[in-house]
Amino acid sequence: MKIIILAAGRGSRLMPLTRNTPKPLIDLGSGYTLLERQLDSIEKSGVIDEVILVIGYLAEQIEAKVKRLHDSGLKIKTIYNPFFDVSNNLISLWLSMTEMHSDFMITNGDNLFDPDIFKNIDADCKDGVYLTVFKKEHYDDDDMKVTLSGSQLVEVNKKILPTDTDCESPGLVLVKGESSLRLFRKNLDEIIREVSSRDDYWLVLFNRMVANGNLIETWQIPTGMKWQEVDFHLDITKVIELLDVSKLDLN
Repeated sequence: MKIIILAAGRGSRLMPLTRNTPKPLIDLGSGYTLLERQLDSIEKSGVIDEVILVIGYLAEQIEAKVKRLHDSGLKIKTIYNPFFDVSNNLISLWLSMTEMHSDFMITNGDNLFDPDIFKNIDADCKDGVYLTVFKKEHYDDDDMKVTLSGSQLVEVNKKILPTDTDCESPGLVLVKGESSLRLFRKNLDEIIREVSSRDDYWLVLFNRMVANGNLIETWQIPTGMKWQEVDFHLDITKVIELLDVSKLDLN
């Protein structure tokens, strides 16, 4: 299976760390980068063997890093997004559409997950389009909030009121099965043709699919499985503490 990682952005909220370094190459300690932590977890899952890395800001640094990862058992391909500075990551997703002809997952370049999350979503889910969700007690303005009808997606949006929120989206999606692949590509091709959508984040695609009458299922991260998004300086500390990046072998 492939995973598409959207990692073209500037990481502005992590300035000055990202002034001369792309977010995926932020040092989490002892020279171990965010990208290496992500790839290490993906490889340990045992269900993903190919990574499509969509890059833009300071792309040459990431390309050089990928070339040095000789010990990785993953096949890694980079796609350059020349519009990274004038658009949001929906464009990055569209640029990877040529890779969407077999089952795949999607995530952001700043989302880290335990290996078992990749393994379990693949094992639990039959053919379909699945948005990974996580439930917690309180939701803030920066959370990608989700409303549900049963287990099916109604809306995913940061602007949903916390009181109307059922869970949040950590930013991991699975697309599985030929009919789901065709449906996903069709909706992505349609939305990208609308000028107003080109500066949008990639998860708006799922609101479009729901509006078109398509069913988007959700998969809830089980209690005890760890994940962390890296948006702010404090998140780096959280990654080190929660996911224990000092240990390459998480299991």
